[in-house]
Amino acid sequence: MTTVKEFNSYGEELEKLLMLRTAPIAVKMLEKEADIPQEAVRPKRDRGYHLAQCQAFAMTRRKREAIAMLKEDNWCWAPLIGYGLVEGLQFFEKMKMGYRHFNMQMTPDFPQPDFYKELFKMWGLDVAE
Repeated sequence: MTTVKEFNSYGEELEKLLMLRTAPIAVKMLEKEADIPQEAVRPKRDRGYHLAQCQAFAMTRRKREAIAMLKEDNWCWAPLIGYGLVEGLQFFEKMKMGYRHFNMQMTPDFPQPDFYKELFKMWGLDVAE
């Protein structure tokens, strides 16, 4: 099994070969708050402000900071829904505010590839057969 030290050396080698302008980042999905590394920054708690997910990625890339984003740290709703931290698309669909109501490609009668039906089912939305 590959060790962390080996992965780190692979990463260093890739950085040298690719000559990247910013550091590559990794995202770890946590099951519980206790899994957050001690050195990780919690934007709302530690700095008093929210961040968008893209801002957290940019800060990690440029400053090489470990940033832990929980529900209360996020500024944007899309990652919260995408990561399953809040009730998502079903709520917006019930309120007739969902993406489907504002984008004609998301309506059931618009011609779509078959994989759309699979996505809609996965999101818990009605699928026209």
